[in-house]
Amino acid sequence: MNVGSCEEKLNDFIKTNNISAKHLQFDEGIHTVQDTLRVTGIDLKYITKSMIFKDRQGRTVVGMVPAEFRVSTSQLCKAMNASVELCSPQESLERTGYPVGGMPCFGYDAVVVIDNKIFENEHIYTGGGSEFSLVKISTEELKRILKPIIARIRGNKSN
Repeated sequence: MNVGSCEEKLNDFIKTNNISAKHLQFDEGIHTVQDTLRVTGIDLKYITKSMIFKDRQGRTVVGMVPAEFRVSTSQLCKAMNASVELCSPQESLERTGYPVGGMPCFGYDAVVVIDNKIFENEHIYTGGGSEFSLVKISTEELKRILKPIIARIRGNKSN
């Protein structure tokens, strides 16, 4: 998969949909939260991760939490009032068009559930389409473009 094409696709989506966001590119890979902290210098509280799930109706579901936490599948099921299961990296790519490690929270058809803690910040950073980029976006803009379900879906802290 061409890294540039995924970033380009996300940038096109941002422009086409008049989304107020900034796409940031880095020379080093930021596949993990630790890499992101080291390479970007961004405070952990602003970094998010988006995990891809599927429900029994076949819908793609995004669980978005602060990067220091895991998505609690049971909390996500409760918020959705539906049973969900985590997609494999390959299935996540097939469903969204974006690779794990660069997964944005928008730019594809999905039901989005965002952890309420994310809205304690004015802005956040989400995947930029590849492991070499991020998107900075305000939490108000996230609400506007995604019309997400907002609920507590964070589980234990990640190691």
